[in-house]
Amino acid sequence: MLPDLSQRATVNELMDDPTCNETLLIRTLQQFSSVNRLVARYRSILKRWVLTDMLKEPEKPYHLVDMGAGGCDTNNWLLQAARKQGLNLQISACDIDPRTIEYAQSTYGHIPGLQIRETDLLTDSFGEPVDYVFANHFLHHLTENEIISLIRLWQPRVRRRMVFSDLLRDKMCYLGFSIISLIYTHSFTRPDGLTSIRRGFKTAELAAMADAAGINKGFSTHRLHPGRVVLCIDGTAEKTA
Repeated sequence: MLPDLSQRATVNELMDDPTCNETLLIRTLQQFSSVNRLVARYRSILKRWVLTDMLKEPEKPYHLVDMGAGGCDTNNWLLQAARKQGLNLQISACDIDPRTIEYAQSTYGHIPGLQIRETDLLTDSFGEPVDYVFANHFLHHLTENEIISLIRLWQPRVRRRMVFSDLLRDKMCYLGFSIISLIYTHSFTRPDGLTSIRRGFKTAELAAMADAAGINKGFSTHRLHPGRVVLCIDGTAEKTA
């Protein structure tokens, strides 16, 4: 029987519990690389809204903040893709869970251009402006009020663009992942993935939160297959010459 998907669920994911089983947490982080490749479409999203924009001025150095970076597999791909195109990109990969940070450091901490930092992004917007913000499967961990506060805090610190990619709250997405996720065992991937879809969004909801944050123009929402919603917001920080 399907859960009620008419409204966002408020139940928390198992891995968001700071006391959750560490073995299962690490196993989940290891599986994220496969899950992201399968359903997140992060490569096409980053190519469309970040790399293509960087190529307009390829001689400049760029700084991207990845919110809720998890195991950092996405950052590893992005840095490689940027280098192949001759782009100078630095990434600050941020997460709030120290165990996730430790795993990411041990797996990708050696990658040039990648700084992995433990921080609460709802209170920390860094000391200097950044060029891009990217978040994959991050917003659904937050409440509506937290998302609005996050946008208000960060938009003035971003020079070019914020890209939030997340899950569509949809019956077919839920059914599809309930089948696909059967291959992910001994982890939080399946139960948390299904909870994540229940905590996901409609594009109109993302637009309403952007509007509530005071972004009356300079943002757009997109629905991509399979089961993907994207919120893009123009930064307002002064661009460097």
